[in-house]
Amino acid sequence: MIPAVRQEKIIDMLSSNEIVSTDTIMKELSVSVSTLRRDLMKLEAENKITLLHGGGVRLSQKSVELNISTKLNLNQEAKERIARRAASLVEDGDVIFMDPSSTTYPMIPHLAGRNVTVVTNGISHITQLTALDIPCIMIGGSIKKTTNSCVGPLTESTLKTLYFNKCFLGASGFSLSCGITNHDINERVIKLLALQNSSQPYFLLDSSKFGLVTLVHVADLDQYPVLIEKIPEELKGYGNFILCS
Repeated sequence: MIPAVRQEKIIDMLSSNEIVSTDTIMKELSVSVSTLRRDLMKLEAENKITLLHGGGVRLSQKSVELNISTKLNLNQEAKERIARRAASLVEDGDVIFMDPSSTTYPMIPHLAGRNVTVVTNGISHITQLTALDIPCIMIGGSIKKTTNSCVGPLTESTLKTLYFNKCFLGASGFSLSCGITNHDINERVIKLLALQNSSQPYFLLDSSKFGLVTLVHVADLDQYPVLIEKIPEELKGYGNFILCS
């Protein structure tokens, strides 16, 4: 097994478990101590993992953008609760925009069989939408591999001409001091256009992202409704949070 594949498997293991021992990883991958050490040192240098005392490994809490397949496996229960509540806000005949986040993706099954049209720049999203026979429109552009989505001038120019009843957006992190933030400047432009062109915009944020500040500011926390499965203590009584139970 080549190093890149092994390292991706390590990330997949960590996305399903908060902490995994090095012994468990070594047995799962059938590798030597020295091989595993090299893989872990590389992943730590890339800020993807954190090595713990006692031989434990976990995903890094630092501001590093994970790929969409890894993010879909994180905090699944929380994201499902948020997705169900978000889908309940969609009304018959709505045209909605859904960005390519791992928090909007679980909405898709809840839209099956309904009279809605979904516009997205997410390749993973459009694949699932078409599989469930949900009317949808794909916005093209330059491919961003990490999020499996389209970004850039072509995406932006198309989005400027479209209007939505509602939009549902994810984000990389949120905090009281910095508001809602994202890793990518190009994605920020897309989110701002969707917010501007939507009658009712919503952010979908699972509480594990609280306190994480990433590259660019997208919106203030009290600027738009935020769907969340658990309101952090520091934010109770603040902003426009919709609790998803």
